[in-house]
Amino acid sequence: MQNRYFCTPLKNVNNMSVIQTIRNKYIGIVVGAIVVALIGFLVMDAMQSNVRSVFSGDQTLLADINGTRIEAKEFEMLRSKYEDNMKSREKGKTLSDEERTQATEQAWNDIINETLVGGESEKLGLDLTDKELQDMLTGPYADPMIQQSFADPNTGIFDPSRVSQYLNTLGQDKTGAERAKWKDFEDAIIKAKKISKYNDMITKGIYIPSFVVKQLGKDNSAISSISYVQIPYSTVSDSTVKISDAEITDFMKKNEKLFMTLEAAARAEYVTFDILPSSADTAESLGVLNGMKEAFAATTDNEEFIAKNSEESMRDFYYNEKTLEAPAPLEIINAEIGSVTGPFYFKDGYKMIKVLDKKQMPDSVKASHILLAITEQRNEEQAKAGIDSLFDMVSKGGADFAQLAAARSDDNGSGKKGGDLGYIPQGAISTEFSDACFNGKTGDLKIAKSQYGYHLIKVTDQKEFKSSVKVAVVSKVLQAGTATTQAAFAKANDFTAQAKDAKSFNDAAKKMGKDKRIADRITKTQSLVQGLGNARDFTRWMYDAKIGAVSPIFNLDDKCIVANLVSRQEKGSMPDIASERPQLENLLKREKKAKMIAEKYKGKTSLDEIAAASQSQVMSADTVSYAQGSAALASEPKVIGAAFDKSLTGKVSNGIGGEQGVYFITVKNIVAGTEPDPTMQMIMRRQAEQQIMQQASQMISFILKRNAKIDDRRSNFF
Repeated sequence: MQNRYFCTPLKNVNNMSVIQTIRNKYIGIVVGAIVVALIGFLVMDAMQSNVRSVFSGDQTLLADINGTRIEAKEFEMLRSKYEDNMKSREKGKTLSDEERTQATEQAWNDIINETLVGGESEKLGLDLTDKELQDMLTGPYADPMIQQSFADPNTGIFDPSRVSQYLNTLGQDKTGAERAKWKDFEDAIIKAKKISKYNDMITKGIYIPSFVVKQLGKDNSAISSISYVQIPYSTVSDSTVKISDAEITDFMKKNEKLFMTLEAAARAEYVTFDILPSSADTAESLGVLNGMKEAFAATTDNEEFIAKNSEESMRDFYYNEKTLEAPAPLEIINAEIGSVTGPFYFKDGYKMIKVLDKKQMPDSVKASHILLAITEQRNEEQAKAGIDSLFDMVSKGGADFAQLAAARSDDNGSGKKGGDLGYIPQGAISTEFSDACFNGKTGDLKIAKSQYGYHLIKVTDQKEFKSSVKVAVVSKVLQAGTATTQAAFAKANDFTAQAKDAKSFNDAAKKMGKDKRIADRITKTQSLVQGLGNARDFTRWMYDAKIGAVSPIFNLDDKCIVANLVSRQEKGSMPDIASERPQLENLLKREKKAKMIAEKYKGKTSLDEIAAASQSQVMSADTVSYAQGSAALASEPKVIGAAFDKSLTGKVSNGIGGEQGVYFITVKNIVAGTEPDPTMQMIMRRQAEQQIMQQASQMISFILKRNAKIDDRRSNFF
């Protein structure tokens, strides 16, 4: 069969000459095409990465704080350290999204605080001298962490010579690991001391003058008696009071500092498409457990069976009626050893429970303990040796447990009470501590190790012994299957096909019967959203999209969402009117109503006249305190202030706009307060100064941050 061509084949053409012609004439085009493709690939890759732009410049700069460079690596090391600390407290379990966010925010806030305080301290010439550092390590007022870590094991009293001995041994550390640990520890207490020194410079300068204390005492002891008429705001219909955009804008400008944001914030509306397990998903989960019930009952290696087939691990723990998680715990407690109960639904999935053992266990135990924590300056071996020594002192030497706890325990809370922890319910403490308390008898003295260190535990009482069981649990979390998930995404796709902008988003929501929900004041680095959990892709989109844009479908744990970006407020800017109207409209309406009501009854010469005209009644408040008000007027500070206005004695006041309505008052009598005696003045001054000092301590970091120039680029990395 002859070949058919759509064009005539070339004849007598040298193949090599064709290739050479291509090389000579088209090499520039080919190279250009390759370059364009590479650039396109890089841009696409950058858009999909967390950094999101390979052309954004400095790839290691996390932030710039008042000109101080913060490296991403520095932040990541601190964040990882905080996460590791959390894991050690939780025995290495996987951290939740909330816990990871907490560690991230703690690291960021600590870096900001240290940087800003460091900058201010440098300007003021504040620093730590070598003598101060030495005093922090070996002086009579050494840092509390130093005192705790270098106490004499026999007396519990801080021994400075032990610090010196430890520092001398660092020279023999061939690996450098111990020196590195000490440097981290020393750096931490130096940073803390510098911040404390700066804060003390401010708070210790707070002083309340005598004339202020005297006037405060007189005001607080003054008493007034008034009559009043209250006219509720509801007497003016909302429909008659309109608030314009101009009025909201004017209010925001007058109160600019209240609305000016310290960091960027975005607002979005979204609709959800729930991915919930169907009846078919339920039947599948139930069928899996039913299929293995006989094997579960027959197995002799319960631990291996649980490891292979369950979504929760074995626990060496005895449960009673209160602690066993099942819909009918008594049914399981009364079952025979080796029997399997279930499958049954409980909380978020299906379970089968096999009874392994039974015994009588106390419902709660009263115990005391002495904790020797494992720290950077006291390793596990030293903590164990110390707790063994304490055990011998109590069991063999007759030492008083309570006195030792007060002197030696690293748990300061219980140490002050002689180590007493009170009554501990079963399941409320770590497994190791629980075993020592519950698997013994009153009077036992035991040693246990926990994630905190070594404990010397004294069991002082056990009560309410109950039947308890040790169990093995096979559980399967009930989850949506593939078909269920695909159905939810299909609905979300239908929605996005209709929603292309803000108007069509609203129309599609109404058409599909979807309630719009609000994600408000979302920051640039935020990952957790109330009601959604971890939604980092969603929050990142809020800063990449244009106002009014409709999002792609975001897949979350048990739902998918589609959003419309309503507004975005940049750092240091005022929010848009629409986002603030819901909260400001009611406030401004109340102000307008107050003026309308005050004007309506202006010129009335008696409260009886006002009461008759407003169909209200005249009320009395005979013991109005300047400091605390009265039971009826506790939430009306403007009215309480007016109650001590002598010019209103026997006269009717103008309308006073309060929280609940408009008040017209007449002062009947004012009993002037008395000046406090010198002793009381001293007490009042101390209390007032301490209150202001506490407020100042909390406000220092906030004010420094508000006034700082911070270029935050965390969103490029997380």
